Amino acid sequence: MSAEMVLAFALCFGAGPLLYVLALRTPPSRVNLAALVVGALTLALAGITLGPLRPLAALICLWLAWIAALACATAAAQKLAGGRGSRWTRLGGSLATTLPWFGLATALTLSP
Repeated sequence: MSAEMVLAFALCFGAGPLLYVLALRTPPSRVNLAALVVGALTLALAGITLGPLRPLAALICLWLAWIAALACATAAAQKLAGGRGSRWTRLGGSLATTLPWFGLATALTLSP
């Protein structure tokens, strides 16, 4: 396994669930939404300047958007449930942050 794949594995299985849990710990507010938008724009602009690493930057932005979408869906489900957060909902969302890894691994096994 190459160093890039080890880094992708560590990001997906370590940083992804951690970012998801941190996103759920903060209450939803306009400040948090603005921080998310500013962070995404900063990453996108940084990706433009990377030259040959643009596809990697795009994948990282998509992966962070996936984590943000999972966190927003979990927060909405908790709000609909009257503020009671189910451990199973949080666990399922945390496990779902790793789904892009399986897509990457499948794509690599199918490529010639």
